[in-house]
Amino acid sequence: MGSHDNPAVSLALRSYSGQVELHDHDFHQLVLPQSGSMDIEVDGRGGKVDWSQGVVIPAGARHAFLAQKTNTFLVLDVPATTFGGPKYVDLSTRLLAGKRFFPVRPEIRHLLDYASRSAPLLTSSPQVAESWSTLLLSSLTLPPGIIPEHGQFTLARALAYIESHLDSRLSAMEIARVAGTSERRLYVLFARHLKSTPFAHIATLRLNRAIDLLCETALSITEIAHRVGYADQSALTHALKKNRDLTPAAVRRSSRVS
Repeated sequence: MGSHDNPAVSLALRSYSGQVELHDHDFHQLVLPQSGSMDIEVDGRGGKVDWSQGVVIPAGARHAFLAQKTNTFLVLDVPATTFGGPKYVDLSTRLLAGKRFFPVRPEIRHLLDYASRSAPLLTSSPQVAESWSTLLLSSLTLPPGIIPEHGQFTLARALAYIESHLDSRLSAMEIARVAGTSERRLYVLFARHLKSTPFAHIATLRLNRAIDLLCETALSITEIAHRVGYADQSALTHALKKNRDLTPAAVRRSSRVS
C-alpha cells in the first residue's frame, strides 16, 4: 500500500492482486471493503478485509497482504500528525489503540454505499472526500449504537450533486432536497464547513472547471461555457474577468506557453 508524502488526508479507490511483502509507511491507513476480499497481516496479526470488516494500519506497523480475486477497496491515508490536531481529538487513542480489524456497522455500511454510488466525485473532489472521511473517522471512534452527527454527510451529498450538475441551472431548494435537508440548514452547513455560501461555491467550481477545460482541451469557448453552466461565451468571459482578472483567450494562451 505504498509510500505517501502528501500531508493531507487522501482517499482512493484501489484494486489489488497477488502478494505484497511486509512493509510499513509513515502515515495511518484505513482499508474498507467495496467488493471482494483481501487477507492481510498487521504486526503479526492476521485477518481479512471483506464485506463484514475493515482494517486500521497504524503508521510504522509492518503489514503484508494477499488478494487473489477481483476486488475493490476504499483506502484512506491519514498523516500521523493529523491525529494530534483538534479536529480528531483522542482519535489516536480511541482508534489506533483498539483492535486492528473493525466490524462494518450499519452507519459505516451506509457511508460505503454512498461511496460506491459517488466514487468518481469522492476520489476527485477534496471537499467531498474531506466531508466523507470526517464522518467515517467519527463513526469508527464512537461506541456501537451511537450515531454521529450527519451534517458532514449531508454536505457531502450536496457537494456531490453540485459537482455533477455544474452544467445545469441549480437552486438552493433543489440542492437541499437532494441532500435531505432544508435550505436554511444548507446555508448553515456551507458557512460552518466551507466558510462560503452554496452559490459562491458553485461559482468557484464553475470557473475552476472552465479553466481546466481551457487548458486541457481544444473545445470551443462557447462549448466550455455551456459545460460549466454559463449561457454563452460572453457570460463566461465576464465571470472570469470579474473574479480572476483573466479572459478565456488569455488562459488558453498561457497553457500553451507553459
